[in-house]
Amino acid sequence: MRAFPSLQAHAQGLAAVFEQARERAVEHGEAVLASYSIELAPLDLLELFCSVDQPGAECLFWRAPEDHKSLFGWGVAAELSGVGAQRFAAVDTQWQSWVEHAVSHGPLAPTVCGGFRFDHEVKASGAWQGFGDASLLLMTLLLVRDADSCWLLCQQRIAPGDKAQQCCEHVLNQWNALMDRYVSGPRPSVALQHTRDQGLPRACWESKIAHALDVLRDTPLKKVVLAREVLSEYTQPVSAGRTLSALASNDPSAYLFAFRRDQACFIGASPERLAKLHNGRLQTLALAGTARRDPNPEQDAQLAQALLDCEKNRHEHAVVVQIIQRDLAPWVQALHMPPTPHIKRLSRVQHLATLIEGPLQPGCSLLKMVSILHPTPAVGGHERQQALAHIRQFEGFDRGWYAAPLGWLDAHGNGEFIVGLRSALLNANQARLFAGCGIVEHSDPASEYDETCIKLAGMRAALQR
Repeated sequence: MRAFPSLQAHAQGLAAVFEQARERAVEHGEAVLASYSIELAPLDLLELFCSVDQPGAECLFWRAPEDHKSLFGWGVAAELSGVGAQRFAAVDTQWQSWVEHAVSHGPLAPTVCGGFRFDHEVKASGAWQGFGDASLLLMTLLLVRDADSCWLLCQQRIAPGDKAQQCCEHVLNQWNALMDRYVSGPRPSVALQHTRDQGLPRACWESKIAHALDVLRDTPLKKVVLAREVLSEYTQPVSAGRTLSALASNDPSAYLFAFRRDQACFIGASPERLAKLHNGRLQTLALAGTARRDPNPEQDAQLAQALLDCEKNRHEHAVVVQIIQRDLAPWVQALHMPPTPHIKRLSRVQHLATLIEGPLQPGCSLLKMVSILHPTPAVGGHERQQALAHIRQFEGFDRGWYAAPLGWLDAHGNGEFIVGLRSALLNANQARLFAGCGIVEHSDPASEYDETCIKLAGMRAALQR
C-alpha cells in the first residue's frame, strides 16, 4: 500500500475547467457537467475499495475480467435517475443532455456508474432503500484502470451560481479524505461466524417449481426463472471489501461489482455480460444451462461435455440465443454468433455461453440496448411479459438490483452493463443471498433446488473467508 500523489499541482487547471463550465452554465441557464482527467501510476483498485469501504461511504467498484478494466468511484457529485417503465429512456435522455454542453479536459470522457431495479412494478422492500428504479452516479473521483494504465477523473456539475475555486477545493478535499482513509487501511476484522439462515424451506420452494411446471404445460409460457432469497446472519458486521476480495480470488473470470448505498452494499461476481458497446460495436452474451464443477480435471471435463450434450440444457440455451437474436436484429446491422455454445467456467458452476455481436445502427445508444435486452430469458423467462407476471405473483420477494443491469457509461456512448448475478446485499451483520434457475418443460424441482445451492455456495464461502 502506498500514498497517492498530491493533486495540488493540478488545482489551477481544475479550477480553470470548472470556471469554463460555470460560464457555460450561465450561458445556458442550467448546471453543466465538468470533468478533468489525469494519468496516475497504476493502482490496484480492488485493494483500494477493500481499504476504504465502510458503512456510510460513497463508493463503488466494478471490474471486467476479459479486458482487465476496473473502476473505483468515491464521492457522489450528481445522480441520473428515472422511475417506472421509462426509466432507461429517462436516464438516457438526461445523460445526453448533460453531455451536450459538457466541459472536459484530459484523455477520459465523463463517466457515470450504477444500476437499475429488476422490475419497477414490484413494490420496493426496505432492504433495497437507496437502490432506485434507475440510478447512475457521477462520482466526484473516478479512478479507471485499463490493463497497465490508470487515470483519475475528477467530475462535478457546475451551476451558474457556483464558485469555481470552491468546487475545486471540494474535489481536492475529497481526494485528501480518500488518501487518508487508504493510508490508514481497512478496519481490523475478525472471521465471521454464521448464526442462522432465514429462507423458504426446500419443500415450499420445490412446490413453487412444481406449480410453474403446471403453468408451463397449460399456458403458452415456455420458460420462467424463479429465484430464492436467503437471509444469512453473522456474529459480526459483514465486510464488503473482504467478501469482494474473496470473490475475486475464487472467480477470476467473473465480473466483480460493489455498489454502496449508505449502510447497504450490493456486491457480487457475475458471469454474465448484458451489453457492451465500444466504438459502435455491440456485444452481448447468451448464458443458460448449468452444471457443477469438480476439482478432478477429468471429471470436470466430463461434466462439461455432459452439459454440452444435454438436450434440456441445449434447448434452454438455444431459446435464449434465438430471443436475443430476434430482439437485436432491428438495431444491429449484422449479428454474428458461433453455431454452437462454449463452456464458461466459474469456481463452482459452468455454463453454456454464446457471444453475440455486431455493429450498432447509427443513433442507437447503449442504454437503449440495455432496455431491449433486459430481462433476458436467462433471468426472466420466455415470453417475457408472461414470465414477469408469474415472477411477480409467485416468487415472493423483491429482487431489487439482483439479476438487473449494472455497469457504466461514458460521454462517447461507450460502456458495459452486466447482469447482477451471484450476488448478495450486505447490511450490518446480515447478507441477503440470491440464486435462481430457469424452469422449462422437463425441469425437476429437486434438481433445480440443488442447482441454487451450488450457486449460493460461492457467496457463502466468500462471506466466511
